[in-house]
Amino acid sequence: MLLEKAKQYAKDCISGKEITTFEVKKQCEWFLKDLEKQNNEYYPYFFDTDFLMTVEGILKLLNFARGLHVQGKSIYEGLQNFQCFFLANIFGWRYKTDKKKYRYREVDLFIPRKNAKSFLAALIIIILMLTEDEYSEFYSICLDRDLAGEIKKAIVQILEASPSVGEYFHIPKTLSGRMECTLTHSFYQPRTAEANRNNSINPSAFIADEFGAMKDNSNVEAMKTGQLSVKNPLMFRLTTAYAEDKSPMLDELDYLKKIYQETEVDDRLFALVYYATEEHLWDDTGLYMSNPLRIEENYDEIRDNRRKALAKPAEREGYLTKNMNHFVPSNSAEAFIDIEKLKLCRNSRGVFDWKGKDVYVGLDMALTNDNVSVSMVAYEDGTIYAKSWAFIPKDRIEEKNRRERTDYNRFIREGSCFACGDEIIGYGFVEKFILDMEEKFGVNIVQIGFDRMNCMSTASKLETAGFMMVEVKQHSSVLHAPTKLLQESILQRKFSYDEDKLYEINFQNARCTEDTNLNKYVNKKKSNGKVDMVMSTIDAIYLLQLDVMLQDDFVVQVI
Repeated sequence: MLLEKAKQYAKDCISGKEITTFEVKKQCEWFLKDLEKQNNEYYPYFFDTDFLMTVEGILKLLNFARGLHVQGKSIYEGLQNFQCFFLANIFGWRYKTDKKKYRYREVDLFIPRKNAKSFLAALIIIILMLTEDEYSEFYSICLDRDLAGEIKKAIVQILEASPSVGEYFHIPKTLSGRMECTLTHSFYQPRTAEANRNNSINPSAFIADEFGAMKDNSNVEAMKTGQLSVKNPLMFRLTTAYAEDKSPMLDELDYLKKIYQETEVDDRLFALVYYATEEHLWDDTGLYMSNPLRIEENYDEIRDNRRKALAKPAEREGYLTKNMNHFVPSNSAEAFIDIEKLKLCRNSRGVFDWKGKDVYVGLDMALTNDNVSVSMVAYEDGTIYAKSWAFIPKDRIEEKNRRERTDYNRFIREGSCFACGDEIIGYGFVEKFILDMEEKFGVNIVQIGFDRMNCMSTASKLETAGFMMVEVKQHSSVLHAPTKLLQESILQRKFSYDEDKLYEINFQNARCTEDTNLNKYVNKKKSNGKVDMVMSTIDAIYLLQLDVMLQDDFVVQVI
């Protein structure tokens, strides 16, 4: 039942019968493709239908404690298709080399209220306590004690409505007490999300509930550290949107976008992301996209909330966050460019021929332990051609891979990134790279743009070598024009680059803000990850714009 309903949900989402998000459709496509790929001997995962039958057996013994149209029914017969899809993916996929090891290490469920989030979390904990190794530890963490008890409350309600299973669980009376399964001697405990209090536990699995309300990721990292000695660790992030600027869920959503837009790969993370897109925040399409639990009474209540929110501005924030699952940050920056529009600018001829071209080079020389970037641009037949490289400290690759969730080893192999120096950037390597560019690519470097910060020594050496060095002040009044030109050139497909995933990730990370004079610029602090390759491109375009394009009947309005 679980597998068949999961397949049906995937097919309905892909066909459009189910109104849902781009991300959910993509996850459904991958699911169906992976079911076919599992027969390939080189594919590392398989779908364990035998274990899924064990899960189904448990679901037949569990009953709904409450809920419209399902109270008193067995959970097996009352699950909706999206819930079956969620459970089938978590519990079905395993490693071929070790059938006890789950494929998915991390699971995200981004879903509005009134979609049975706590119920699903409770179901996961019950199944794990009955099926994982003896003496396993399971936890949920949340910001405060009341919220932390929501999952436990849902577990207790299910067990009390299911006496044939409930008799094997010891349920403590206190909120923070341990709930034990007498069959496996495993236990579950809700905890508050305080990192310094979660360092001495060893969770086989934990749920970060209302992850979007947390101020940082330290509590989750503390729990993950405790899983280092666990053979089959699982982590769940479950949340609704919040009116937050600095929610760690915003970073997670940006990372998920990279996966679904295929600039990043993470086949050990599973996610279902439900929300209303900007154009559908106030209509029924957005209602169905963001709320997959198909209960008409819930929809009527949400429509009533929408009507009130339209009439009463004070209620709009609550409607958008809790019903449409739309983050409403008060001071965040906007995305610089839609990554799909950037991808349309990939060089259709494969690799641009730089030989004989006049080029302008931009440098983004950061702190010695951070990324450095070099970009060159040329202007031909009304199009800006660009190529960019990143440089990182050699001995910090693994740290950066983990912290930035980016596979730098892959980009080094592909040639878009270079590892140099040890714990700090080898500036000599970067300087030699620039000195060799004319010979290597057959170009004529007209000018090199740089920011005085962290670059004076390198600029002096390059000037001594005969290059014309031009300072590009990193101020919004200076950067506005080239930033605007780059953005418009991409939208008009008058920008071209050779396919480069790291370059695309930098663009995907970039966020723009405006100063008091409405000058737009890429804001490093508000960007979601490294943007050095974008910044060096903007510096190069600044030179190009001043030296060539303004004399080529190209007009840019500068406010």
